Amino acid sequence: MGKKTILKSIREQIYEAIQKSIVNNIYKPGEELQIDRLAEEFGVSTTPIREALIRLESSGLVHLIPNKGARVTAFREGDIRDTWEVRKLLEPYAAGLTAELDVNPEIQELNAAFDVLEKGPQDGNLYIQSDIRLHELLYVHLSNELLKETLHNILQRSMRMRYFAEDVSKMHDQVVREVISEHKQILQALTAKDREKTVEAVHRHIENGEQRALLAIKLRNENREDRP
Repeated sequence: MGKKTILKSIREQIYEAIQKSIVNNIYKPGEELQIDRLAEEFGVSTTPIREALIRLESSGLVHLIPNKGARVTAFREGDIRDTWEVRKLLEPYAAGLTAELDVNPEIQELNAAFDVLEKGPQDGNLYIQSDIRLHELLYVHLSNELLKETLHNILQRSMRMRYFAEDVSKMHDQVVREVISEHKQILQALTAKDREKTVEAVHRHIENGEQRALLAIKLRNENREDRP
């Protein structure tokens, strides 16, 4: 019994580690993930690697390559527009419901983290952790499990597009500061338990994020065209 629990835990850790590397763009869009290499890297057999890649394909993060491994899913302008369309429909609605709940302890923790980031936007780990926690806060306390699951999946897709956009930008620190400012506006509205202002702040933040992601795709394409 204990052995099965350990094996399940290892499988989950491998899945989460690969997923995190894709979302954070350590594994780049279009990059091939070879099963044997990953198995060697994690010090395991190929079986849990295959299982993780199958799960990641169901999330839309990779495409399986028969007998080899998988390729990290690339994304284009249309993918960004489709993803942000769903976000604009669901995320502000969920945030408006959350505005009526008591989430002050989490708001205070996030505000403290963003205060630190305003002074030092180069702290990538704190930025990513705080960003994920804020967007999760907008829906995790709701009772609608289907809504929560849908938002979790769509945010996983959008995060790697967003982090890609911030990495591509030549003004990384400025972009991060813009995002932090938008996050703090959302937290202000949540603190006031103002549903209307929360919806507006979240919608504005999502629209700005879409524009940043689309600009990054444009810059990436221009860079490709400039190569000999």
